[in-house]
Order: sequence, then C-alpha cells, then structure tokens
Amino acid sequence: MLAFVLMLSYSSAAEIDDTDYLEELFSPEEYPSDMDTLEEFIQSYYLLLDSNEYLTNFKFIKADKNQLEADAKALRPFYEKLLELRSGLRNRVSIYQIGDSHIQSGYFSGTARSSLQKYYGNAGRGLIFPLRLAGTNQPDDYRISSTSGFSRINGDRGICGYSMNADDGAALEISTNNFFGLDNSFNKLSIISSQTGMKPELKSIENCEKVSLDLGDYHYNSLSWADPKRNIGLKFSGESSRLYGLMLERQDPGLLYHAMGLNGAGFYNLTDSPRIFEQVGLLNPDLIIISLGTNDAQGNYRNEQFVANLKKFMSLLRKGNPDTPVLFTLPPDSNKRGKHNADLAKVEKSIIDFARDNNCAWWDLGKVMGGRGSVVKWRSQQMASKDLMHFTPKGYMLQGYLFYQAMINSYKEFSEKPSGKE
Repeated sequence: MLAFVLMLSYSSAAEIDDTDYLEELFSPEEYPSDMDTLEEFIQSYYLLLDSNEYLTNFKFIKADKNQLEADAKALRPFYEKLLELRSGLRNRVSIYQIGDSHIQSGYFSGTARSSLQKYYGNAGRGLIFPLRLAGTNQPDDYRISSTSGFSRINGDRGICGYSMNADDGAALEISTNNFFGLDNSFNKLSIISSQTGMKPELKSIENCEKVSLDLGDYHYNSLSWADPKRNIGLKFSGESSRLYGLMLERQDPGLLYHAMGLNGAGFYNLTDSPRIFEQVGLLNPDLIIISLGTNDAQGNYRNEQFVANLKKFMSLLRKGNPDTPVLFTLPPDSNKRGKHNADLAKVEKSIIDFARDNNCAWWDLGKVMGGRGSVVKWRSQQMASKDLMHFTPKGYMLQGYLFYQAMINSYKEFSEKPSGKE
C-alpha cells in the first residue's frame, strides 16, 4: 500500500561536457511478463552485454569488481520478489534508499530508478518532498511550488529528511517530467503527515478515490484517479499538520524506488531523528539501501565511535523493519584536507564487518570507481567536483548506472539457478 534524451540543469553545468552519449543507457526494451527462471537469465544476460560494452568507455572504472557482495543469502528474499514481479505473480516491489548529499541531488537514485524500472516495470516516482520550499536542493525530475501556507520545521526530520508545517488552506502545485527518460506521470498521490485533521483535496480531478488511515502517531491519505497526469494541484484544509512525505505512484505492476538524501547526513547524526526510522516501517520496503559514510569519515575520525553510531543506527532501523534485507553502498573515494581520505578504509571495513555479522549485503563503490585516489581521475573526466568529495551530475549518473548493473548481474545469477536454489 505504502509500500536520459537527457537535459541537465545544474549550478556547475559549465564544468560538464557533452552528455548525448548517455542516451544509449536508456533505450526502451520490451520483455514478456510471464517468464521462467531460464528465460529470465537469458534476458538479463543480454542486458548485461549491452551495459558492459558501454562501460568500456571509462578506462578508470574497475568493471570486473562491479558486483554486490554477500547478497546470495542476505538479498534472497528480495530477489525472489523480483522474480515474482517479473513472472506476474506480484504487483509491487519497493526499495527505500537513505543517504547523504550524494543521494539528495537525485542523479544517482534517479538513474538507478529509471534503469531498474525499465526492466521490472514502472510503479511510479515514489517519495518526493517540497525540498526547495524547505530551503535546500531538490532532484530535477519533479517540481513543487506553493505561494503560502508552508513553513519548515527545524529539528523534526521525517522519511524524506525534512518536515514542514501545513496550515489550513495551504496548497501545492506538483509536476513531474521525464528527466531520466522514463514516464513520470502518476495517478495516485499519498501523503504521510502527523495525526491531526489535515484533509487533502485535488483541485481539478473528479471521481477521485480516497483512503484515510491512522498509523500510530502518523496519518496516511491517498488520492487516486483513472488517467495518469504530470501536473496536479493539491490543497489542505483543517487543522495544521506536519507534512513528512508525498508519494507518487502509477497503478501498474512494477518497482517503486524511494530515495531520501540529506546533505551532511551520516550514521553519526541520523540517530537523532527517530521519526525517520519509524516512518520507514510505514513503507514496508522489500529492500533498504544505506548509502552513508562519507561524512562520518570527515573531521577527526574515531573508529570506535563510528562503530557505535553504526550499531545504534541499525538498531533503530531494525525496530520497524526487523526482517527487511539491507544493502550497504560503501562511500565513494574522496579527499580530506587536500589529500586522499585514508579514514574511508576504516569506515568501509567497519561496515563490511557489521554486514558479515548481521546478514547484510554490500556494494563497494570506491573499489568499482577505481580504488584509492580514483576521485582525481573522475575529476579529470569532469565527473567529480572541485572539492574532490562530491560529483557532477554525470558522475552521479554513472555511479547510479554502475549500481543498476551490479543489481542486474546479481539478479541474473539468482535467476540462473533452478527455482532460485543455491
């Protein structure tokens, strides 16, 4: 229930060279819906042939290292659901990704989302939030505007990283585009808010089906209609409430990929926001992706404190999602104080040790992007920013595509086995 033709618009676009070649990443393909595991293996095999050929353009990438690790057991329940989705035995599979500024920009997750949805089916954009109204940067595949009625609430972070107060009469204009080459129209809007009397209404859509539910300390509203749209007007009436998240869906079988990125986030500070962990449970995701660690490795790093923060984070996450498969994406290579950040190796080892001990999988982005010092090579190709810690849109898109390829490769290995047996 709760569960790239590419055009770049970016402040540092002058640093970025031509990106027309990225079109070939997203050529549309059709696959039959009723498959057995052998045919699934064949389809995913040819998909990988195309992607491997594309990745030969980037000599600094270690494409042979691009794989999920410890996933055969840890992610098996997730792979089984993907196979059921592809076979028409399930209508929906959902992913929730939580990360830092690498994720907030939307280029990594947007690329991964659109690529995966072209293979597994497009169930919608997933979570969105009026981030610009909250005074921060927002992904480019949707727009949310308002003239009045909303105010950011500092210190209260929800499933989208922020929360806003919505007064009686507050209104939003929500629009989507096909920035990542996938149809972002939707015919279902869901709202997660505090449990008060806020009532959402669509301005110009008739015959709208409504669902309203109390979920503990939170309230869930959904509005659905027949024909998918890219632009809607939403108005709230009643008692002031805190808005924690909006969700755009298509009422078609497919994959939902929710992503929340928060600038400056790490294991060290997200544990101060318990609502995030409570609300992840409301989504009931089939896979949780954790993309943190870059900010933890900044400043005066102490490994014992990092391990304690990691364990506290996972303890909070497991309260509402005790059995959900977890996949860590290890932080990308970056610099600190003008040279390679040697503390990243400690962060990576601690995450891997935790994952091994707690049946979680991981993806080593730093190793895939070229290993120690590789961010300098990414910068020389206009894929990393001047600070040698963040990346340009093209760099994030490449990371997202690498992640997608690793996921497809792992799914191929699973579906190759008769009945998914080890």
